[in-house]
Amino acid sequence: MDILSLRVEKGKGAVISRMNAEIVAIGSELLLGQIIDTNSAYIAQQLAENGIEVIHTTTVGDDLGRIESVIRSAIDRSQIVITTGGIGPTEDDLTREALSNVTQHPLVFQPHLMEQIETLIRKRGFRITENNRKQAFIPEGSIPIENPKGTAPGFIVEGPNWVTLTIPGVPSEMQYLMKTTVIPFLRKRFHIENQIIRYKVLRACGLGESAIGLQIGDLMRESKNPTVGTLASIGDIKIRITAKAENPGEATSLIEKMEQEIRKRLGILIYGVGDETLQGNIARELEGRGFTLSVAEPFTGGIISQRLSGTGTFSFLQGIALPSDSSQMQFLNLSGADLNNNRSNPAKFTEVLARKIRNVSGTTLGLAVSGRVIEEQEREELRVETFCSIASASDVENLAHTLGGELQMVRERASLIALDMLRKYLLKKRKS
Repeated sequence: MDILSLRVEKGKGAVISRMNAEIVAIGSELLLGQIIDTNSAYIAQQLAENGIEVIHTTTVGDDLGRIESVIRSAIDRSQIVITTGGIGPTEDDLTREALSNVTQHPLVFQPHLMEQIETLIRKRGFRITENNRKQAFIPEGSIPIENPKGTAPGFIVEGPNWVTLTIPGVPSEMQYLMKTTVIPFLRKRFHIENQIIRYKVLRACGLGESAIGLQIGDLMRESKNPTVGTLASIGDIKIRITAKAENPGEATSLIEKMEQEIRKRLGILIYGVGDETLQGNIARELEGRGFTLSVAEPFTGGIISQRLSGTGTFSFLQGIALPSDSSQMQFLNLSGADLNNNRSNPAKFTEVLARKIRNVSGTTLGLAVSGRVIEEQEREELRVETFCSIASASDVENLAHTLGGELQMVRERASLIALDMLRKYLLKKRKS
């Protein structure tokens, strides 16, 4: 690490106000789908949190010519290129050779790296093989990235206006080296070591990503510091506010001002912050009011119950999946003819289920979700009418939605709609 510190203190080039980075994930197993590339996502997140913009990610197989071509293109476009994978001991680990050829730095054996590799291998009870010597070769003049977690040391090659950082593909090793070496190096190399970067994530539901975008699109387009971005999954939108400043107080102030504006526009759509979940929010509201809940799921098949059970709350007492006619007949104590008659009015049927599960379980609230297919479309997609009911001792609230997509996706969306309905119901009760 002394060499690293010395080289960084010297620095090269002027301060770059906007840094572009690329990530190159190397390994044929990634292209074959044998391993999912989680490394690129992790590296991109770490870079973004330090104000470095990723403009490309590339996956390339274990072919020397193709790896060289990808790295050359990356260096032409970006100041920072991070490669992950391909520095193991086998014949198909070609990243160090590719970097050597592209940067015109011949590979040189590093005895101190070999010593570290041998120590780690013996400590783990394995035998040294000739192949392991390969891992102690790095491009001449490069900065070694020592790897106490594995036998594949990385290295840093600096050019006139670019830098490449090569790290292992094993996720645990990659993550360790990103935190301990790569990010600290980049922060010093590009003179951002004194810059504070803070971010906050607001979580919203009740509108799709495009509708959320209409509400805050100008903030996403026009705001430079802090910046605003969204990340969507089914029924859940994450709104990320990122600020850069010279001290933590200034960064926090920038975030708070933007958060106030976003909350003003989205209001009740925002349900949480950071890692909070919709079901966790509901569990907290139930416990705070001393309410208990039971759920009947003839359409969603237990998805809601599973989410609520995962919170560990004592307020969720019972959940029952009712996927078949016979289970619904037994639960409601109805004949087949009576069941069909009830289901002819699906909104009323859902209300009956909510009241029944509440009475059977003895809970403060009963929640039920049902659905019926109204159209079968191509590619196994459906249009489904879904119905949600919340029953209390004094009233019942109902909600209907028409959803489209594959059946499992529709069930997931219906579950989130029901949970969001329950969240808003509890908020309303808090104010009453």
